[in-house]
Amino acid sequence: MTSSPTAAPFSLTKHLLSLEPEEFKAATQHPFLLAAAKGTLPKDLLSHWLVNDRLYIHAYIRAAGQLLASLELPKHLPGVEQPGEEDEAFEVRLVDWLIEALGAVRREERMFLEVGERYELVDFVGVNSREVGRVKGLGVIEGLFRDVGRKEKGKGLGAWLLGAGGGELPVSEKIPWLEGAVTFWGTERVYLEAWSWARGQQEERPNGKEDEDGGALRREFIPNWSSDEFRGFVERLGVLIDQAVEREIGMVGEDGQKQEEVKKEILGRVEGKWRTLLEGEKGFWPDV
Repeated sequence: MTSSPTAAPFSLTKHLLSLEPEEFKAATQHPFLLAAAKGTLPKDLLSHWLVNDRLYIHAYIRAAGQLLASLELPKHLPGVEQPGEEDEAFEVRLVDWLIEALGAVRREERMFLEVGERYELVDFVGVNSREVGRVKGLGVIEGLFRDVGRKEKGKGLGAWLLGAGGGELPVSEKIPWLEGAVTFWGTERVYLEAWSWARGQQEERPNGKEDEDGGALRREFIPNWSSDEFRGFVERLGVLIDQAVEREIGMVGEDGQKQEEVKKEILGRVEGKWRTLLEGEKGFWPDV
């Protein structure tokens, strides 16, 4: 007798990436990115986008603080008070990732200042970022970041304890950081895929002609935003999310119907945010 093949574990991140292929393509293969790859993006348009990207960084930093503040860290350290526990808690791994992310975006903001001055793109010191024209997708992304780490009034663990209580913790309260983690993973994944696609479209300018931006994108920004190091950073958060979701689905045992119910509730928490995120990312690129 041959055994039936074991089903592959459910991957939330792969599911999200397959959910809206046309919207994902629009967010990662925009004409702005093509112009950036071809060296035809004017300095003023690149400068305008960089100012908006800096505002995105500021919203990102605030959201990371909100998510860090919301995390419930384990009271016991693996291998110390609980011998034999091999892996760190998901929350601890998420803390490490967020701290790394905060350092990375601060380095990126400093790079904006340095590269902007060297290539005469934008005077970040002299410009009031709040008064420049905002790309249409920025407000959408800022809204998603404002929601990170927050719960609706009347919902959540406290309401559950004061209400029905007892019994199993509802799925909506399991992995309470899931929506926030998906928001960070989603913005980073789109950014990575967008600039990796742009890198694949690059070619030498005809007759040795200088890029319109002086080479800032070709030499500085695109290599940084499409690097193997950045890809590994994004993938680490994706793995963390998938492993946490897989564990929660597995907690109900081998009952396929119950597993599907857990999966359905998890998808209900994040699919809408993913669609909103793609809308914001698509609108984050200025018209060319």
